[in-house]
Amino acid sequence: MSYPEEYKVPQLAPEDYENYWREDVQATGKPKQYTLLIDLDKCIGCKACQVACKIENDVDNGVFWTQVQSMGPVGEFPNLDYFYFPKQCQHCADPLCVTVCPTKATYKTDDGIVLVDKDLCFGCQYCIWACPYGVRTKNPNTGMVEKCVLCAHRDHEHGEMPACVVSCEGNCRYFGDINNPNTQIAKYYAAHADRAMKVHDQFGTKPSVIYLKPRKGASKL
Repeated sequence: MSYPEEYKVPQLAPEDYENYWREDVQATGKPKQYTLLIDLDKCIGCKACQVACKIENDVDNGVFWTQVQSMGPVGEFPNLDYFYFPKQCQHCADPLCVTVCPTKATYKTDDGIVLVDKDLCFGCQYCIWACPYGVRTKNPNTGMVEKCVLCAHRDHEHGEMPACVVSCEGNCRYFGDINNPNTQIAKYYAAHADRAMKVHDQFGTKPSVIYLKPRKGASKL
C-alpha cells in the first residue's frame, strides 16, 4: 500500500528534528516515554485495533482497552465531515489515576507506561472517577480495573510493537519513544506537528498520546 507524499517521513538529520517541536505539544521531558501517535487522517475505522487488543491481552467481553469512535457525520450534503477517533489510555506524564489509587496498584514504569498491578487492585474505582478520558473499565468478572497497557509484555526495547499498531490497516498508528528524535514516531510527529493535538491537555495530566487532526473535520476537535 502506498500513501501520498505528505504522509511520508522526511529524510532529515536527527539534529534538525528539534526545530519541529511545537511548544503546545512538547515531549514529556523524561528520559524515555513510550507512547502512541495516531494520525486521524489515515484511520479508516476498521476496528482491527480493537480486535487485536482483545486477542493479544485476552480482554473479556464487555471490557474494552481501546475503542474506535465515529465522529459525525456533520454538515449538509454534499459537504459532510466524518472521521474516526481511536480512544485508549493516554499514558499521562502526571496521571491522576496514580495519585488517587489507595493501594498503589496503578503506577508508572520508568519508560512512561501506566500499568495496573492486578495483585494490588481491589476495584475501588477511584481511578475510573479520576481519569478525565473515560478509558478505564471495571471487569465484572474479576472485579479489577483494566485499561490499555501498550502491550508492555512485548519487547519494545528491541522493536516489538503493540498489537494495535501491528494490526492497523490504515497505518495510522505509530509507537515508540517520543523523546528520542531518531525513532519513527518522533520523526513522523516532527513532519506533521502542524496537525498535532493532545486530548484535554487543560486538565494538567500531560497526556503522552499524540493525535494528528484530520484535514476534514478538524473543527470538531
